Amino acid sequence: MDNKVYDCVIIGGGAAGLYCAARLGRTFFSNKRFLLLEAGPRAGRKLALTGSGRCNLTNTNIDTSRYNTDDPEKLASCLNRYGCTEASDFYENVLGVVLEKKGDLVYPSTFKSSTVVDALRFYISDHAIHTEFKERVVSITEEKNIFEIKTESGRKFMSRNVVIATGGITYPSTGSTGDVNNILDKLTDESCFIPFRPALTSLSSDIAGIKGLAGIRCRGDVKIIDGNGTVRDKSEGEILFTKEGGISGICVMDVSDTAVGLLEDGDDKVRAVLNLTGKSAGEICQMIYIRRQMYANRTCADALSGMLLRNITEFVMKQMNLKSDKMTLRDLNDKQVAELANLLCAFPVPVTGYGGTDKAQVSSGGFKLSKLDDNMQTNDIPGLYVIGEAVNCNGICGGYNLQWAWTSAALAAEGISGNV
Repeated sequence: MDNKVYDCVIIGGGAAGLYCAARLGRTFFSNKRFLLLEAGPRAGRKLALTGSGRCNLTNTNIDTSRYNTDDPEKLASCLNRYGCTEASDFYENVLGVVLEKKGDLVYPSTFKSSTVVDALRFYISDHAIHTEFKERVVSITEEKNIFEIKTESGRKFMSRNVVIATGGITYPSTGSTGDVNNILDKLTDESCFIPFRPALTSLSSDIAGIKGLAGIRCRGDVKIIDGNGTVRDKSEGEILFTKEGGISGICVMDVSDTAVGLLEDGDDKVRAVLNLTGKSAGEICQMIYIRRQMYANRTCADALSGMLLRNITEFVMKQMNLKSDKMTLRDLNDKQVAELANLLCAFPVPVTGYGGTDKAQVSSGGFKLSKLDDNMQTNDIPGLYVIGEAVNCNGICGGYNLQWAWTSAALAAEGISGNV
């Protein structure tokens, strides 16, 4: 057993855990005993993958309605207290990371996630916060306001405060295996947790011919429609057809949490309705009529090539039992033109599955936000904090999830500062 009694032990060296350690280091420098425990061989492994390695740190226009959580009001309060401005200031003026904006998105100017990971690592080291690697925590108990933390290796650590920053269930190879429930099973009960499931992931389908579109990208929008025909979510942006036979891209990932939830609840009639053009059916219909006059003798695939990818034209017309490379636009009657335009702008894709934990960028579920106070401390156990993806709070693409990591970590550090 480590005979020291730490002022705070942070469990998990991901985005939230590292940021919390850095904030504590900023507040106390080296006059307190802080320890960060990481299950893997190094810290920040999942953070290094963020944004395909570019690390979209935050967003200057955070909309709380684009988060999924059990306590939206508390989430709004948390983001109002510590949001994009505060996080950006800490990165630039404390951690020394030069930032660059691309629209509403904020990146390190290097566009390298490693820049962010290194800045956090170096700062923690500078402030004498000790880190132990390959120490996976298996349980926590508490007696007389002191927590005993046991690891898989058999070691024990004592602390006055504990921060759970173990992440969700995505990218399990980086150490995110949804440990929060098991770690806290001696201190809390199941009512504090919502089961984890993948979010920001691809959607799969068994519709004929969809695998032939693998690698195709187009600008449009997507709506998720439940078995009753109700639109449950929508987004716009780039749609990507996957080699597994499905759809991805930012706009699809943004609505995937809704689709996954419907599937998990037993709805087997979920559809993703795709606009493959970014325009209205009326506009597309008019464009087809113009091309029918201009290129009457060309095949449909050739005549529409200036406005649509040939693969898209072929795929959609095949669903109409028409051959785009055999028919000319003159062969299409008005009813078929209208049907083609409508399908291009509202193509129904039955959703039969979704990308698993190795495909999803984040997970939904975790420790309920409503069970935490304004500083991420559990309502019933003083000194116990839960932050980041271990909390039931996840957002869309575009810096939303990393901002939650920074926000929850900073608020936890603020709360701990009053307890040590």
